Amino acid sequence: MNKERQGEIALLYLKHKLQTDGMRLPPNIHRDIGNTAKALNMPVDEATEFAEIIVREHVEKTFPKKR
Repeated sequence: MNKERQGEIALLYLKHKLQTDGMRLPPNIHRDIGNTAKALNMPVDEATEFAEIIVREHVEKTFPKKR
């Protein structure tokens, strides 16, 4: 299995877990994201952008706009 497919599976799994288990956003979420990014040796701005995308998608799916 290539890295791209692994990433696709990981993203689907994460989204499913958020949908079934829910999500909590602590007051210090930015610090948590930064610390985790550093621990995983990834750029903090990329980790923050990823988290924002995931959170917004989850909120929009949970509270769809009424027409």
